[in-house]
Amino acid sequence: MKRNIFIFLLLIISVHLSAQINMVSKKIFLDSLNHECTPENYFYTRIITNYSQKSVRYVITDFYKNGRKKMTGATLDKDVLKKDGEFICYYKNGAKESVVNYLQDHKEGKEINWYENQSKKFEKQHIWNPKTKSVQILILNFWNTDKEQTVIDGNGEYESTDNFVTEKGVVKNGLKQGAWKGKDLIRKITFTENYDKGILISGVAVNEYNYSYSYSSLNERIAPKKTPTNH
Repeated sequence: MKRNIFIFLLLIISVHLSAQINMVSKKIFLDSLNHECTPENYFYTRIITNYSQKSVRYVITDFYKNGRKKMTGATLDKDVLKKDGEFICYYKNGAKESVVNYLQDHKEGKEINWYENQSKKFEKQHIWNPKTKSVQILILNFWNTDKEQTVIDGNGEYESTDNFVTEKGVVKNGLKQGAWKGKDLIRKITFTENYDKGILISGVAVNEYNYSYSYSSLNERIAPKKTPTNH
């Protein structure tokens, strides 16, 4: 009898705690580009654990469809993702992908990234300047897929694939130097850029229609001032 009463009390406590969690948290559905969407076509889910409470920072956790964590960290705005503090990202199989710190939605400090097999990929240093609203990225160390370290203490050859953009070039004292070549699979362009101590001097991109355009900022590579009129 006492055992049944004890189990009954545990069930009541469990339901009460569950109701409290549901009351303060919010679940949203995200598409492949991390935009909020309907439950019918989602790729990921996001839980904001203290949504209904007034807070300086709100804890968020993203999940894959298989239930495993995709990302965990905190945001300064419960309705708009403004990263602050340490963020940890995971591959779909549960392996750790990256650890990076944010300061008011800007990367700040050291970033470490791993391949899916958990061999180290790169180490970077982000230096955020709040006055100029700019960030300097230092590439400290890099290992290719064969576990060969091609950048050591900020010097060597670096190659990356990030958000469908691939690029390759020389790193000197942590900064891009000389000619860099790459591809943007989403915008269907290839590009060649010239850097001096990490600063983009000039760039030339060619799109899928063999239309070529020059630029002097990364924003212009993404959204060129001129577009082809004939295909």
